[in-house]
Amino acid sequence: MSINGTNEGLPEFTGRLLVTGRPHQGKDTIKSLNKTAGLSIASSRDFADQAVTAEALAEGDGIYFDEIGVTVVTPKDDDQVGRLSSIEAFSADDADAPTIEPERYVYAMNEHFGDYLRGFRDAVNQVSNSYLGDGDMAEDPNQEEIDVLANGSTWGLQKTRVVVGFPLGQSWTGAGIKVAVLDTGMDLGHPDFAGRGIISQSFVPNEAVQDFHSHGTHCIGTACGPKEPSDANQPRYGVAHQAQIFAGKVLSNAGSGADGWILGGINWAIANHCQVVSMSLGARTTVDGYSQAYEAAAQAGLAAGTLIIAAAGNDSSLPVSHPANCPSIMAVGAVDQNLLKAGFSNITFFPPHGKVDIVGPGVGTFSSVPVSHGKYGSKSGTSMATPHVAGIAALHAQSNPAYRGAALWQRLVATALALPNQPSNHVGAGLAQAPYRRLQLMPIPLPRPFPPIKIPPILRPVMPKPPLPIQGVAASAGGRSRKM
Repeated sequence: MSINGTNEGLPEFTGRLLVTGRPHQGKDTIKSLNKTAGLSIASSRDFADQAVTAEALAEGDGIYFDEIGVTVVTPKDDDQVGRLSSIEAFSADDADAPTIEPERYVYAMNEHFGDYLRGFRDAVNQVSNSYLGDGDMAEDPNQEEIDVLANGSTWGLQKTRVVVGFPLGQSWTGAGIKVAVLDTGMDLGHPDFAGRGIISQSFVPNEAVQDFHSHGTHCIGTACGPKEPSDANQPRYGVAHQAQIFAGKVLSNAGSGADGWILGGINWAIANHCQVVSMSLGARTTVDGYSQAYEAAAQAGLAAGTLIIAAAGNDSSLPVSHPANCPSIMAVGAVDQNLLKAGFSNITFFPPHGKVDIVGPGVGTFSSVPVSHGKYGSKSGTSMATPHVAGIAALHAQSNPAYRGAALWQRLVATALALPNQPSNHVGAGLAQAPYRRLQLMPIPLPRPFPPIKIPPILRPVMPKPPLPIQGVAASAGGRSRKM
């Protein structure tokens, strides 16, 4: 989510329900929902690669997502809602009993604060700082500072050591790693991504993957943009420039979406064996607790080798947003080019869940935007920090096949750059760092001297000398000899 001011009050609900059970139990789940509430539920396995169409999500009684065990249900009336609330466990174990929660709206937030929201933010900061300590709050750099920082490569790539100079070496590119970015879609005609073989799917009813908002294209650019932009005058801005891109449109062109669309995107990413999922989206929360549906999805992802990374939120010093506040989703905060917490970045409130786990560059970040929006642009927010971390996760995943799921999470945390002057509830483990090598100068061995070549002497042919005549003897013409 980029810097925003929406969803100030209570969560907004769609009227649908999320029923969380167990993954890969579609037959039993669908049968139970039909028997208990008379619902006719489809399965994500009915679709190729489990790419559930947006129309299927909008029609019928609901969809069961097989990889994550979550069913999005559209009840017809209050009677069905009541019968759903009494649904029995899908198995004999109480721990496997399904949970039911309302589906929420989720947002990719707007770029600028209005006057009211600035005042609201300042008031929250004043109250929060009196309890949590002021800390160092970063301000947005001006455009001139951004232009200087983006000379050659963006400041974010430099600070996270995606781009390094001697004596460090960077050989990881994300090749062979699948990165799913779930957002407002992507400008599939952007020249910087020509020939990349992008896999795309829209989960938004009546909208194609094409990004008419710009948020998704910007995030995909940061996570997986090119090593060399098509415009030679622009700096490098992409992290994992050879990763395979899975562009999932889960937010509309207006920048809003529903939990069911996002969960459908997560299910699709897991089914397609994406090692990394990046989600720069969320909704404000001010209370303890988290979504059981997203937690189940995240746990299923970790078990399958998929790490979900999400934006912590841009509500300043309020708690980490939904769904990044789930324990099994890595929540990303934002810092500026001085490695100070961005003033808008949310903080830890309800540990052990609801934590900021790590931070990434999120102030004045340069990346791609749709060609219709100018092809390139700078944005700020934890939305921009999140794809930095996602791209770096892809580099780590490429560096070692053991770094998958929970192991990849631990690798990111273990290699983060500690920010000792910042409270851990602001920046978590610190700034994400790309894997790199330290180069060593080795003496260049001199070639061994060749042994001297022995040239054999040239033997010239020797003409035989004629025999000397014997004295007193002469040869006769007939071969006889006579005395003289």
